[in-house]
Amino acid sequence: MSMYLSPLWKRILWTIPFLLAVTMAEAAPPPDHPSVEQAGSMLGVPQQPPGNQGNVLETFEANNYSYIRVSHPTEGERWLAAPRLELAVGNSIRYGDGSRMENFFSKVWKRTFPVIYFVNEVVLEKIP
Repeated sequence: MSMYLSPLWKRILWTIPFLLAVTMAEAAPPPDHPSVEQAGSMLGVPQQPPGNQGNVLETFEANNYSYIRVSHPTEGERWLAAPRLELAVGNSIRYGDGSRMENFFSKVWKRTFPVIYFVNEVVLEKIP
C-alpha cells in the first residue's frame, strides 16, 4: 500500500534537505575575492604590534575573515576585519591600527560597512 502525498507536501519534503544543505554550508568567496594576506598587502596594512584595546561587542565570520565590532575609547565603537579567529562578545582584545576603509561592501554578507579597519592581528587578552 502506497501513501498519498499532496503536491504541496512533496514540495515541502524535497525542500527541507536543500535548505539544510544551504544553511549548513559556508559561503565560498567569489572567484576574485582576495585572501586575508592578499587584502592586507594590497591595502598596505602595516605590520606592527597591536596597540589598541577594546571589548568585543559583536562578531561574525565570513570565509577567512572575522568581522568584529569593538568598543573604542574615542569613537565609541569601530568595526574590524581580521584573519579569522574565535571570539565571543565581552572578550577583551588588542589590535593594530590597520588600514581604514570607507563604504566597504562585503560580498558574502551583502552589507556595507561605513568605516572598517583591516588589521593583520587581533590578540585575545588573558583574563587575570
